[in-house]
Order: sequence, then structure tokens, then C-alpha cells
Amino acid sequence: MDLDQIQSLTPISARTSWLERCGTLLCPQDDPATFGSTDADLYFDDSGRPRFYVMRIRRRPPVLKAMTRHHRVSQCLGSADAQPWWLAMAPSTDRSSPPPPSSICLIKLQPGEAFKLHPGTWHAGPFIRPRSALFFNLELTTTNEDDHNSLSLGTALHLNLI
Repeated sequence: MDLDQIQSLTPISARTSWLERCGTLLCPQDDPATFGSTDADLYFDDSGRPRFYVMRIRRRPPVLKAMTRHHRVSQCLGSADAQPWWLAMAPSTDRSSPPPPSSICLIKLQPGEAFKLHPGTWHAGPFIRPRSALFFNLELTTTNEDDHNSLSLGTALHLNLI
């Protein structure tokens, strides 16, 4: 694939208000802390059981061809290696339509930051620079079997991991 022939996405700040359409940026806070607007307001479908695990991600080319979303859970992702990482996101659309390329943003998350995705938020990643990295993942026990809704994008997007 010739990267000069496809559109590129450059990261936007993880602290932009645009992100509120997709989820919540989770930053370190001192303990003890009371629940507030900077915490993950979690949603789990009534029929689901939460699953929290350490996920190993292998580096893949920074090209976005498809996106995924989950309707039954507010998935949470964070680096277990305390390294920067990238997540492509777009607000939810109707069930049969992929997000338009103009609605997709690339977010760079810093060490110690995590992200809670609203149910239905389109996402792809985490994207990383090292050969592999570890991530904390909170979802449902069956998310990968019955709530993994993926659609191809009409146009591939190059991701500038800067």
C-alpha cells in the first residue's frame, strides 16, 4: 500500500472536549478519592459479567482499514507498561454504517493514562511503537464472542504515531 496515496491522521490532544463524545480520559489521581466526573462511569449490559485482564498487543502497521465497537459494555483500556499509545476513535453511528473518515480522530495517550469508551464508540487500537506492549482491559467476558462489531472503512487511513 502506498502511504502517499491515502489520507493521514495526526494525533489530537487527549484533553480536548471532542473526546467526551467517545468516552472519558482517565488520569492518575491521589488515593483516597471520591467518585467524580474524571472517573470511568462504567456500563455493563444486564446479562454480562465483567472481565478484567492484561492483554498483550503486538505492533501492527499504523494503517486503519476497519473499526470495531461494543454495544453492551463501556470498555476501558490502559497501558500496563506505562508507555505512550494511540487509539483511533469515532462517535457512534447507526448500526449498519461505519464511521465517516471525517469523524475519526487519533488520540495519543501518555504513560499513566487510560480511556473508557462509551458503548457504541468506534475504535481501533491500541497502536504502539515497541514490538509488543501490555494493556489493562476491562470489558465483558463475552465481548469478543458476541459484541465485537467491526466494519471496514471505505478508505484506509495512515496513522501518524508521533
